Amino acid sequence: MRVYHYSPGPLPPHDQEGKKRAPRLSIKQRLAILFATMVVVSLILSAQVVRHQVFGVAPETTSSKLPEKLRLRGAIVDATGHPFAIQTFRYEVIASPNAMQEQAMPAIAEKVASYLNRDPAELLRIFQANKDQPYVLLDKNAPPEVGEAMLSDPELKTNGIGIDVYPVRFHPEQSLAAHVLGFVDVDNKGHYGIEEYFNNFLLAPTDEIVPGPDPKLEASLGAPVANAVLPDSPFIPSPARRDLILTLSRSLQYMAETRLKEAIETYQADSGVVIIMEPKTSAILAMAGYPSYNPDNYPNYDPERFVNPAISEIYEPGSVFKLITFAAALEKRAITPETQFNDTDKYVYGEQTIQNWDRKGRGKVTAQTALAQSLNVTTAKIAAHYVGVVDFYNAVARFGFGQNTGIELAFEAPGIVNGPNSTQWALGNLATNSFGQGISVTPLQMANAVAAIAAGGVVHRPHVIKMSINDDLIRVKEPEAASIAISPQTARTLTQMMVAAANHTKQAIIPGYAIAGKTGTAEIPTLGGYKEDRTITTFVGFFPADDPQFLILVKLVRPKTSAWASKTAAPTFRKIAQDIINIYNIPPDAIRLQTSP
Repeated sequence: MRVYHYSPGPLPPHDQEGKKRAPRLSIKQRLAILFATMVVVSLILSAQVVRHQVFGVAPETTSSKLPEKLRLRGAIVDATGHPFAIQTFRYEVIASPNAMQEQAMPAIAEKVASYLNRDPAELLRIFQANKDQPYVLLDKNAPPEVGEAMLSDPELKTNGIGIDVYPVRFHPEQSLAAHVLGFVDVDNKGHYGIEEYFNNFLLAPTDEIVPGPDPKLEASLGAPVANAVLPDSPFIPSPARRDLILTLSRSLQYMAETRLKEAIETYQADSGVVIIMEPKTSAILAMAGYPSYNPDNYPNYDPERFVNPAISEIYEPGSVFKLITFAAALEKRAITPETQFNDTDKYVYGEQTIQNWDRKGRGKVTAQTALAQSLNVTTAKIAAHYVGVVDFYNAVARFGFGQNTGIELAFEAPGIVNGPNSTQWALGNLATNSFGQGISVTPLQMANAVAAIAAGGVVHRPHVIKMSINDDLIRVKEPEAASIAISPQTARTLTQMMVAAANHTKQAIIPGYAIAGKTGTAEIPTLGGYKEDRTITTFVGFFPADDPQFLILVKLVRPKTSAWASKTAAPTFRKIAQDIINIYNIPPDAIRLQTSP
């Protein structure tokens, strides 16, 4: 598996193992903390305490003199305004013993001790031992209420005690959506995810730092809308007034991460991905990767944790890629679902010998049966004799493989497609590529390609941005068509075939709901070839099949309880789909269609 990432620089040693998690706060407790934080922000802004950042600089220093690490940073919230990442402040208490009169030190120590809950005698010893020093750190992270109280005490400032106030990123939900968000370092610079992609946008301008026009960035944020209605949230607009409203749903994100972790533990997998999206627009509703990390404590993690596996890790998708082959054949009108084939024990094409998963042929089968039973031999024959080299790789390109999808996240990988113009391509690659071997994709690329089938053949650019705030300007991101992969008729036919394929996978179906889906079990390539006991399993599907509202992709890496997608990824898909049905109160198809106007 190839991973595209980078390290943001030297980090402290890994110290994550063996640590106990802090008790998880209730929603009410978190909201109380968040509202208190926003109050603190307002106090800071009104008092202009940021101007006191460098001890000894007079309050008259203007905001234009702020270094970048002290600039305010905008909020990132979900589609309803629930905060994912907001700005809070860290208060450092410092002393300048060289500015204190020695006879006043005991009284100063008493006063500071009352704020910091420290021993006055200890502070006095510190002052006396450093009486010639201009800077001594007393508390690196004083509570906000203590920092504010000390800032308001004029006696402290005139007696050599100062408060430095630093903006810091705070994630109320800790690790939730970490791979989408990224993190912000001590210099107020974003790394990975949204924080890096929109780093310059999120940083509030100053008198001296006013970003110029950035057409590419503005296109990512959408078009200005005069009467746009923001989510009802106290967190936007933020003091920075540079905010992002995401397409993500907090409830779906939490559910996706919970179900993914459950699947990893149940099937003893190494890692995994879950993507939930609106198939008709490619708006991302949830994007989960495991293992994850807490952006507030990023120095405690190995940099590998920061990589978003949904967009940066490529893998051979296996049989789920057969959907692209069948789409190409149907679009060319070379086959219909009823076209018959002779599914043999083996099929030799070029330098490749193709066999089905159980090494057995099925004899006379229809295209519908070949897809439902995931037959490699028949799929390869369709690619070689019914689609052809040129049309196959043109279809692969139209569906968006071998290129970035354009999602607004840092470090997206383009995947690997070695077509006939590549020196690494041979004739046999057409046969193996047809069932997802020898071709590498990201989970997002695979999900977005299947979303195009649900969207009537239109490939949309997947996006995580719903709206943005830039001072008084509000932008709204609308769905954007990237290409047309297949015709609406082909999309309808293939959807019906996918429903039959999903029904063949009993672990994926939900009684009363037509689900269009496909499994994929891919052996992991090694230096010694493919290993049957080392697999990556995938299930991708959408529902309701007649009017797709949700698409779910599940990917599990090296599950140990079973090597097959039907036993691992498919039941995970079903649980997530059932959760969505419950959350949105989606009625069974018979009732929904009966009551539809």
